Amino acid sequence: MRRFLLMLLLLVPAPLTAQEDTLRIPTGVRLGLVYRPVYQPKVAVRPFSGPGELAEVATAILRRDLEYSDRFELAEAPERLARGPVDYKPWNALGVVYLVTGGLEPTGDRTQLRITLHDVVYGTIKQSQSFTLPPLDAADFRMALHAAADEVVRWLTGQPGMAASRVAFIRRRGDGGYEVMVVDSDGEGAQVVHSSANILLSPAWSPDGRRLAYALAHASGWSIQERDLESGQVQLVSGRPGLNTTPSYAPDGRRLAFALSSGSGTEIYDYDVAQRCCLRRLTNGPRDDLSPSFSPDGKQLAFNSNRLGQPHIYLMPAEGGEPTLLSPFVYGEPGYYTSPDWAPEGTLIAFHGRSRGEFQLMVADAANAGGTVQQLTQEGASEDPSWAPDGRHVVFSGVRAGGSGLYVMDAVSGRTRPLVLGGRYLVPDWSPTLLRASALAVRGP
Repeated sequence: MRRFLLMLLLLVPAPLTAQEDTLRIPTGVRLGLVYRPVYQPKVAVRPFSGPGELAEVATAILRRDLEYSDRFELAEAPERLARGPVDYKPWNALGVVYLVTGGLEPTGDRTQLRITLHDVVYGTIKQSQSFTLPPLDAADFRMALHAAADEVVRWLTGQPGMAASRVAFIRRRGDGGYEVMVVDSDGEGAQVVHSSANILLSPAWSPDGRRLAYALAHASGWSIQERDLESGQVQLVSGRPGLNTTPSYAPDGRRLAFALSSGSGTEIYDYDVAQRCCLRRLTNGPRDDLSPSFSPDGKQLAFNSNRLGQPHIYLMPAEGGEPTLLSPFVYGEPGYYTSPDWAPEGTLIAFHGRSRGEFQLMVADAANAGGTVQQLTQEGASEDPSWAPDGRHVVFSGVRAGGSGLYVMDAVSGRTRPLVLGGRYLVPDWSPTLLRASALAVRGP
């Protein structure tokens, strides 16, 4: 979708012919994808004890979250070991390294879930904690279980998971209208946030996960709105003449960078959303700049620009200044790189680029601008990546054998799964962690 925006609104040169592009491998892009083998301990989740449907749903959600973390080999729990006291010997014989057990106990309108992590090899309890869950039919029930699953991932790896998060995206309806939607990290609980007969683009989460900014077209032009997801209140960020699009929050949530067209082209600006004032221009050039993405410390911006003809990824100080080229560039060779997204920690930046006739996901290191780029995908088409809060997974808009839609990929192993399929789903943006297990933990033994 951002490629469409570049071609239609920013007037970059037309793509190469199919033959030219198919035969060329971009210089500076490392192909022949090889994902390093990583040890994955075998983990089993025994069916939780407690009221029937509640226990079944809770077990299924937590088990799937562990599977989707892509850090473990999930083992089935044999029926003969599904109940009663834990006997480590038969689990050990099955090659299980860790066993997760749980029990649910209703207390009024809430439920306490006790999760215990067993080290099967040493025959000991590694961790145990009780969590308070809302009712099964409550809107936040699933998110509470996602947060508990993230805590189990932390027990096992030292780093929390990414289950307690959501993905915002644009859905293009069959009638030509558009919707801003959000969905849980496991593809469940899809909701419509905003619906319009006009084009909607570029949803962006605030760092606290409470607001979404997005661009929308209307009769008089484009504007950027910010929506409070709890209250539904909407505020106008920018409705200045011309193009207003690709918003991105600074890590402190106080500033919003976005692209705004002017007489000389499309430039990057930022705006103080905390004080609702102080528009500031950050780039100056004869061409078009858009799609800003802040570094985790808020000191740098990645963005794309067609100042070299085709779009490329650049870095610059977040306060403005001289840009540095990040994506590979060789004079006379094709290059097409757009939609940068900075990882939540570190120096990795994901984006998509053209390779052998299709758009594929790539990663570059901001600490090595102009160095070799790693290509993450090679199947179908893959566009508009966005990092998960664990800095390991990316969501993207893609086409695979299973259909077109949004997919989630583990950048360590290369494993890919569908998130939502069966429609025109565009420009995803992954939220920060929305609920932490510490908010649910029951103090005491």
